Amino acid sequence: MNDLVLLSLIILFFIRVIGLGISIDFLNDTKAEKFKFITLGWVFLALGALPPIFSNLVENIYLKEILLVLNAFLVTLGAFFLLWGFLKYFMMVSFKKMISLIIIFIISTVLFFLITDYTVAITFCALCINLTLIITFGIPPIKKKGFKKYIGRSIIWFYASALMLSLFFLVSIIINLQGYGYGLYNADEPVLIMFNYVPPIVANICLIILLVHLEYTLSFRKQLELKDNYSHDLGNILQVISSAFELIEMKGRSESETSELGELLKDKLNEAAKQIREIREL
Repeated sequence: MNDLVLLSLIILFFIRVIGLGISIDFLNDTKAEKFKFITLGWVFLALGALPPIFSNLVENIYLKEILLVLNAFLVTLGAFFLLWGFLKYFMMVSFKKMISLIIIFIISTVLFFLITDYTVAITFCALCINLTLIITFGIPPIKKKGFKKYIGRSIIWFYASALMLSLFFLVSIIINLQGYGYGLYNADEPVLIMFNYVPPIVANICLIILLVHLEYTLSFRKQLELKDNYSHDLGNILQVISSAFELIEMKGRSESETSELGELLKDKLNEAAKQIREIREL
C-alpha cells in the first residue's frame, strides 16, 4: 500500500472519530432519535477506514479480500445511517423501509461475495454508496418547504459537502475507467491518490461542520420560539393577575368571592414564577 493511501485512511479515521464524538455529545444533550442513527453512521464509517490498513499487514489473499469487502461494506452501512439521521431533519423517514433496505443490502453483499468474485461485492457497495449520496443531497432540496425552514445558513455547508462528494463521484468513475481498483490500495500514482482521497476527506469535514451548524441553528431558533411562547403566556398570566386585583378592589365582594380571587392570584403568581425559571434556563 502506498504511504499516501495509508496516511489518507488514517486521516479519514480520525476525522470520523471526531464526527462520532460530536454526534454522541449531541445525543446526550438532546436525546433526539436522529442522533442515534448519525452516531451509528460515524461508528461504521470510522471502522470502515481500518480494514484496508489491516489488509496491508496480512499475507493471506482470501483474508485480504474479506478485509477489502468489509471496508466497502462498513462505509456503505455508515452512509446509510448518516442518510437516515440527516433526512430526519427535513422529513419523516419510515423505520421499516430503512431497516428493510439495510437488511437487503447486507444479504446482497454477503451473497455477492460468496457466489461471485469479491470485486463484484465491492462494486455493489460502491454503487450503493453513490446512490445513497445522491438521495442524501437530492431529496431534501426537493422538499422545499421543510428544507428552507430548517437548513437556514447551513445551506453553505450543505452545498460544500455536495460539491466535494460530487467531485469524488466523478473521480471514482475516471479511476474505474482507467482500470484502477476500489480505494487505489495497490496504486502508486500520488496525483491520482490525492484526487481520490482529498474530496472525501474535505467532504467528511464539511459534513461535520454542516451537522454542527445545522443543530446549533435549529437550537437557537427553538430557543427564540420558546421565549416568544413563554413571553406570551407570561403576559396572559399578568393580565389575569391585574384583572383579579381590580375585582378585589371593587366594593360589594363577598368573603368567599374574595377568597376565590385570592386563590386565583396565588395560582397565577406560581405559574408566573415557573415561567420565569424556564425562561432563565434557555
